[in-house]
Amino acid sequence: MLQKEDLLLIRAALQFWYEEMDLEDPEMLAIYTGGPRIIPKWKKADIQQLRQQLLTARLRYAVCRHDAASLKTPSLFKSLEAANQSMTETSDRLGVVLVTDPAI
Repeated sequence: MLQKEDLLLIRAALQFWYEEMDLEDPEMLAIYTGGPRIIPKWKKADIQQLRQQLLTARLRYAVCRHDAASLKTPSLFKSLEAANQSMTETSDRLGVVLVTDPAI
């Protein structure tokens, strides 16, 4: 389950990618994604913008119905533990919500 520490790792990986990778090299992306050789559409500024969004983002957890298509409770929980405690049925599922600050 995605937690705050995981966001730190993702931000660090994005910073490494920003500093070390050649975004114009389709071979480089294919090596890391296992996908086709394409030239990515994002620019270095896009990577930094995503990194900044993740820096200010907050993780919240939701209890979903078994199909994960709707919330069981209207509340978002600040901790994974609190969300787990609110699960009342074995078919309940946990959802991760990434809340970002509005653009200024």
